[in-house]
Amino acid sequence: MDLAINNAWVVDFEKLDFNRLSIGIKGGLIARISQNPIKAKEVIEADGLYLSTGLIDCHCHIESTHLTPKGFAEAVVEKGTLFAVADCHEIANVFGRKGLEFFINDAKDTEMQLKFALPSCVPATEFATSGGKIDLEDVKYFLGFDDVVSLGELMNVPGVVNRDEKFMKMIELAKRKNKRINGHAPHLDVQTLKLYKEAGVEDDHESYDYDELKQKIELGFFVFLREGSSEHSTDDAYKIIKEHPDKVAFCSDDKSVGDILEKGHIDYNLRKAISLGINPALALKVASFNGLKYYGLDEFLGIKKGKRAYLVLFDDKFRPKISITDGKIYKSTHKKSKPPKEFLNSIKVKTPIELPKIKHKNIAIGLENGSLITQKLSIERQEKEFSIKDDILKLVVIERYGHNNKAACFVKGFSLKKGAMATSLAHDCHNIVAVGTSDEKIKTAILTIMEMQGGQVVVDGDKITRLALPIGGIVSNDGAKDIKESVIALKQAAKELGCKLDDPLGMLSFLALEVIPHIKLTDKGLFDVDKFCYIEENL
Repeated sequence: MDLAINNAWVVDFEKLDFNRLSIGIKGGLIARISQNPIKAKEVIEADGLYLSTGLIDCHCHIESTHLTPKGFAEAVVEKGTLFAVADCHEIANVFGRKGLEFFINDAKDTEMQLKFALPSCVPATEFATSGGKIDLEDVKYFLGFDDVVSLGELMNVPGVVNRDEKFMKMIELAKRKNKRINGHAPHLDVQTLKLYKEAGVEDDHESYDYDELKQKIELGFFVFLREGSSEHSTDDAYKIIKEHPDKVAFCSDDKSVGDILEKGHIDYNLRKAISLGINPALALKVASFNGLKYYGLDEFLGIKKGKRAYLVLFDDKFRPKISITDGKIYKSTHKKSKPPKEFLNSIKVKTPIELPKIKHKNIAIGLENGSLITQKLSIERQEKEFSIKDDILKLVVIERYGHNNKAACFVKGFSLKKGAMATSLAHDCHNIVAVGTSDEKIKTAILTIMEMQGGQVVVDGDKITRLALPIGGIVSNDGAKDIKESVIALKQAAKELGCKLDDPLGMLSFLALEVIPHIKLTDKGLFDVDKFCYIEENL
């Protein structure tokens, strides 16, 4: 045997309990299971540790970690996530087919099993400007890849519900290749949800509470309980696991590298479930087995002879201690990605910068900490563009692909008392989004983004805190721990401006995403997500 794990508490996904066993691994496969210790070239004495198949993130966007696939693997494998399904519509929105090919190829040189969901909505809609597109020819091309296991989240709900020819063709092509169809269905009424499901959508990750999860499962959806940086599932939502133990898995969706390293990745979902009274064996089933089975990754399914050895040892508090990938003990090493040269020079904004004026004088985007759902607030007509005492600030979107589009509106909820913040990692088109207390500070933040060829920045007087994201303006080649330190510094700098949000730049990065209710700002104007149209100007 190449490796033996002796006297571990091995999870049984069928009986939902643990058995004290020893596991022998040879050639990357589980070759022996015994009640007695096994001899091998390398031995782990696992007394008191729990052994499970690796955890799976069923829906994530690697770019939200600010990392390339290699960097992402470095961050999450130590946290027990040995499988993930990444919908990389962020890099595709910037570079189209070439961006997605870069990520898929980069993932091959990692220790984890990193699979992909083919982005279905690039751009998400025609109401914002992206740098790249994924069309039907691209869909046919990528569905032929073994590492592509699903059609990515169908965010254009009206298009799917109204049976838009393009989306129905995508769904048909995916089904022919036996790929899963990922959904995106936040806060839909029952009739709309039924029409969405009947179009062929199979799963959803956009549920916040128990009632919404229950409704979707009863309509036939498989659901992913989400714990990201800006979005979370309520504690009450976790009781769905006991009621439907085979219809639930976990995902992170969008989670910063700082939160991954500090709080955990899918192991965070696992521990939260256990803390809320879920049987640990059942919690592991949801964190591992269910997602692997859902995506057809049968060669890794369970701790049985002949299965590939992608395993994790946990302590008694279910914190990952040792990850085993392809039958070997994982040892973290930082690997640099090699992007094409043009990926490092993608921010193209006309100078000198002229900020747009706010056209809607009595509407503001309202924020709620911990939620991506924004409110359309009716406010007293504002003749000035900044009212710091009322927490009414200016939000700006600057298109960065050379078309010179720009838009501005009021936003309430950042609580800034001074300075400005900006990001070019801004879902889904990744234009530059900025908020601040004066045009001068907003301009400084935007210029800093341009100088870095992408990134995130907090401006506080002459002090500028920054994170460079030069690959497409959205990711970095730096290691996870280096990025984490920069993210921590940005959060602290935002706090010093007066911001009370848990993830200020994460929140800012979603304010141009025109498919999450109820109101957003794209580079073309203020957008009503519920009505799926621009809001008429109110001069």
